Amino acid sequence: MRWYERLRRSSEIAFVRRRGRQVSLACLTGYAVTARQPRTSVAVTVAKPVGGAVARNLVRRRVRGALDGLAPPAVPLRILFVAKPAAAAASYERLEGEVGALVARLSARS
Repeated sequence: MRWYERLRRSSEIAFVRRRGRQVSLACLTGYAVTARQPRTSVAVTVAKPVGGAVARNLVRRRVRGALDGLAPPAVPLRILFVAKPAAAAASYERLEGEVGALVARLSARS
């Protein structure tokens, strides 16, 4: 069972991007705001500069897979992951490390 819910509404995603704290790494950028709900919510966006549909879906699945292996943050957050073009060429291990680092840094700033 996943420890997070998915952010689905574009208005919520836009709010997190606009108001959230930002942390940027080589392959991913993360935004986070403190959630009002008791569970963390997560959205993963991968734009066309990353690659074609197959590459974008692969990056999205890898980020979600890396999230499944992490423990939930102490404070419930709304997190947005934005993939950079370098994410398409990155290995799963590198993406997994960046996802873990982003969650740790974003939860520490909350």
